[in-house]
Amino acid sequence: MKKNLFLILFLCIGCIAYANTDKYRLTLRGNPATSIVIGWNQISGNNAKVYYSIVDYGTDFKKYSNSISPSRTVSYKGMNNTFVRLTGLTPNTAYYFIIKDSQSTSKRFWFKTAPADKSRLSFIAGGDSRNNRSSRKNANLLVSKLKPHAIMFGGDMTDNDTNSQWQNWFNDWQLTIAKDGRMFPLIAARGNHEDSNNSIYNLFDTPSSNVYYALTFGDNLVRIYTLNTEISISGNQTDWLKNDVNSTNTDWKIAQYHKPMRPHTFFKLNGNSQYNNWADLFYKKGVRLVVECDAHTVKTTWPVKPSTSSGNDEGFIRDNKKGTVYVGEGCWGAPLRNNDDDKNWTRNSGRFNQFKWIFIDENKIETRTIKIDNANEVDEVSNTNTFQIPSNLDIWNPVNGKVVTLERENSLGSSDEKNTLEVAISNGDDDVEEHRFGSLYKDSGDLELVYDFVNKFSYQKIGLRFRNINLPKNATITNAFIQFTSEKDHSDTTELEISLHNVGDSPVFTNSNNVSGRNTFSSKVIWKPTPWTADQAGNAQRTPDLSTMLQQLIELNSWKSGNSASFIIRGKGKSLQNTNAKRSAYAFDKNPNKAAKLVIKYTVDKSSDICSGINEWQQNINYTSGDKVTYEGNLFEKTDSDWNFLETCGTLIKNRVNSSIINTPPILSEKSFEIFPNPFTDHITISLNDKYITKPVTIELFDISGVKVFNTTFNNTKEIVINPELTANGIYFLFVKQNNRIIKTQKLIKK
Repeated sequence: MKKNLFLILFLCIGCIAYANTDKYRLTLRGNPATSIVIGWNQISGNNAKVYYSIVDYGTDFKKYSNSISPSRTVSYKGMNNTFVRLTGLTPNTAYYFIIKDSQSTSKRFWFKTAPADKSRLSFIAGGDSRNNRSSRKNANLLVSKLKPHAIMFGGDMTDNDTNSQWQNWFNDWQLTIAKDGRMFPLIAARGNHEDSNNSIYNLFDTPSSNVYYALTFGDNLVRIYTLNTEISISGNQTDWLKNDVNSTNTDWKIAQYHKPMRPHTFFKLNGNSQYNNWADLFYKKGVRLVVECDAHTVKTTWPVKPSTSSGNDEGFIRDNKKGTVYVGEGCWGAPLRNNDDDKNWTRNSGRFNQFKWIFIDENKIETRTIKIDNANEVDEVSNTNTFQIPSNLDIWNPVNGKVVTLERENSLGSSDEKNTLEVAISNGDDDVEEHRFGSLYKDSGDLELVYDFVNKFSYQKIGLRFRNINLPKNATITNAFIQFTSEKDHSDTTELEISLHNVGDSPVFTNSNNVSGRNTFSSKVIWKPTPWTADQAGNAQRTPDLSTMLQQLIELNSWKSGNSASFIIRGKGKSLQNTNAKRSAYAFDKNPNKAAKLVIKYTVDKSSDICSGINEWQQNINYTSGDKVTYEGNLFEKTDSDWNFLETCGTLIKNRVNSSIINTPPILSEKSFEIFPNPFTDHITISLNDKYITKPVTIELFDISGVKVFNTTFNNTKEIVINPELTANGIYFLFVKQNNRIIKTQKLIKK
């Protein structure tokens, strides 16, 4: 009996000693790739230090290579809030740490710094966790399972800002820590249920005591603005915001704050101060996504811009090209309110517990609304593939689709000079393996680069054919690569040779027209891939630059936009001696979503496009004296403000009129058309911006395999709505043509 009492007493003492720190949290003050803040409540003990390393030594503090004392300690809300600010860290790297003081050692935790390049990022965004602890815990648990790069939290953490409520909040926040001890940083905003800025500044060690600040992730990939609706919006805060958005050049800008401009419940008043100070600034300076909270309801909007013109609804109208999407509005645990105040620019609204799951890369932002009530049933994503949608995740799927996608203007179909084209393998016949006897294996679930014991024990050759490459002949390719998704773990040293079929339109692979029998360009690329881990699709699975050979391809006389190209991959050197020297990638037949993708970045000389248009026009232009031009019966004058873009090409026809500056009616270009919505469900709107159009315009729609599924022609109209009656969801390509000349290409997604 005495032994049992002694054991119980010993265990209790051990438990107490183990609990001298609690309420752990991570926050951000600087560059997320090289710094982080570790925070906790120091219950007792002294001389606390954080011991950390890129090697996991468990709780053995003596083995950790680095240690640091607290940078700041503040007694607040009944807690000794202690913060260590780590700097000089390595980007995209796991760091393991413990907290040790004179009385105890914490559990071992870890975090991963953000990438410093253009790698894809994942964020969770929401707020209003106030007083429904059950919903709050569900949302927190989902954070641990979805493993974002950071959590944007828009305020109203507690109901009354009391000591006990905050302590309960931090106890619940521990559910955001993954089972393996991984933690995720929080970017905190202030809500109206925080009595002062101190509640945020003292508990989360924010970069500013005024609780408005900005953080940049990646190589200028995205800048996140955290704003404060609980202090004066005009004046210092908006002046700071104006200066920052004017001086910052990032691919994306997004913002979070608490009170919405235009709530989607009648219970809340409009945020006119936010609207008057920020709405136009967001629109003009490219803040494309805004996360709002406070209303305790659910909404996503179409892209909008502020307007006082006829047809506006509460000061906004739709702008599908450059508008700002507003999402929200809370629901992390606060009492739900009715979604009873939709606008004509509301995309969807609802009433349930939720947060937003946001993916950001160079070309697009994807936003999903995640219902949180089934958190216990949702599987956990892996640390190596945080963008994989886990099973049982309840993604809201309203009539307009479950994913809200924003594309950059310089992505496919834009009118900017810089473009990015992405073409995926779209057919099982287009990623093939050829064994040593020359015949093809088209049905494999993986591509072995290059030894495959199943395929007749062969050091094989791989063929990859990409269809419908909409690349103009006058393009200058600045970068190109093939992106694979790894199917297995492989780490042996491997050397591969990549070449390109030397023909303007590469045909499908057959046994009579196989991989190895094709002539290739003399320029080849050697690839020595680093180790692969299963289900990754990052830099390790990306080929070196292939732009030289692709430039040679599009300069062939036989090349035209929409043709196909085939790449050939062979083993080199010692890779043909070691059967383990290989990499295994997903093939189309196993998972079309993970099949290889060809990514091409290029620029187009816009002046050459305009001048070629002038050459086409000369056949139909009749010239009169002075500064007047007659084109197809319409008289145009030099004073017409729509013409001034043609001065650079005036020398082509200046000898045919009696003026030194040639002015002509506008040539149809990509800028002439606006195509929306994207994604679409049933109808597509093609809106025409130009003033004088006399020749018919043709609309053609192709599926991803290159089959034309719809076409129509229109003339003398400003807008046309088509209903292609498509049954299959997925990717489609819309072409706008005039006189068989492609004017605009737009990638569309049907949901």
